[in-house]
Amino acid sequence: MSATREVVREKARVARDLIKSHPLTPELSAELFVQKGIGAFRFSTALIEWSQSELEGLPKIWVQAYKNAWHVPWSSANSLYTFPTAECGHECPLPSGALMQALLQHVDQCMRHEDVVKKNMLAQLARTLTEWRCNSFTVLIDDIELWDWNVANKDFWSQLAKSLHSHRCQSHGQKKWTKNSLQCSSLKR
Repeated sequence: MSATREVVREKARVARDLIKSHPLTPELSAELFVQKGIGAFRFSTALIEWSQSELEGLPKIWVQAYKNAWHVPWSSANSLYTFPTAECGHECPLPSGALMQALLQHVDQCMRHEDVVKKNMLAQLARTLTEWRCNSFTVLIDDIELWDWNVANKDFWSQLAKSLHSHRCQSHGQKKWTKNSLQCSSLKR
């Protein structure tokens, strides 16, 4: 797995350097980086455990790529590239957001059909809830706040709970999986 993480970092560096002197517009250069540099991270992130320090190292490369796209020195302030477009920024994706999206897409694909994959995911969820001594995924999301990322990064479901908690997405429009029923139902809070 560490080899995969290094490949992801290397692809981001190569994509960053590729757009440094590219003749495209800044918007197209940034999009090219998202496709090549961030795409490798999104492809593998749901299946690989990333430590907090590894996740913190990626935004530096990603923001440098956005600065390359706009032909700005790396020493300039990062905020212009990390702020949302609604606040006049260029909205460079951050690894935590890309990780959350990839985890949600993975769980959506795995839980879509009544098959062995869904049964395995629900069995893994039951083990995770038992290990964390929680009776529902919602409670796990709330309780995981107390734990550091590297501790919470034990398995897929705890990683998803920590990611959702860090993005404050746990309360509305989400599914509720309980240990007893392991059935999906709308969450009413």
